[in-house]
Amino acid sequence: MKYLLVIWLVIKFAAVQPQEAGTFTDIRDMHVYKWVRIGTQTWMAENLAYLPEVNRMDDSRFEGKCYYVYGYDGTNLSEAKSNANYEKYGVLYNREAACESCPDGWRLPTDRDWAELEVHLGMAPNELGIREWRSSGDVGRKLKSALGWKTGTGTGEKGFNALPGGCRGYQGFGSLGHCAYFWTASPAGGDNGWRRGLCGNDNGSAREEDRRYFGLSVRCVKNQH
Repeated sequence: MKYLLVIWLVIKFAAVQPQEAGTFTDIRDMHVYKWVRIGTQTWMAENLAYLPEVNRMDDSRFEGKCYYVYGYDGTNLSEAKSNANYEKYGVLYNREAACESCPDGWRLPTDRDWAELEVHLGMAPNELGIREWRSSGDVGRKLKSALGWKTGTGTGEKGFNALPGGCRGYQGFGSLGHCAYFWTASPAGGDNGWRRGLCGNDNGSAREEDRRYFGLSVRCVKNQH
């Protein structure tokens, strides 16, 4: 009887406690992603890798979706997916593609979603809306992976495990191994959108604007019911 009671208590406790990490499958391409719960939010614990097509490095658009794989300059989907950077860092999306590429049940996080994550990790509320690097709480250090950075490192303690996938910017591909850049769904006015930046030589988190045609990484956040 005591044995059965213990089992019942374990099952009941597990039922009321939210799972902190796991995996899910994107049915569009059967790609399996890790996820992690941080505070009240559930985030993908790796970069989005959805790649319905691939664009050449010099194909930049304000309107229309573009998808890039760091270091690959072609249009062959199989070749792009066999690239080691695709396997490790996922896809770089222009902002229009980023806004439409998260799997069903997930979404591109807004500037406010990121702010909720940052304040949970210790950022001072008066820094949340600043357009620059914010250092309070060492948020960047907590979000970065413990390995894979050419300069500096993170702790990986929250399971977000940001990797320095670089970007496709003004001069083509850059910052691989040094910085991670993530689109938000929030427009910044004109031809810009808000993004977050994490770099190996800084323990903070950057809230800055980028041109909509830039290629940045995506971390989706789960819809809350």
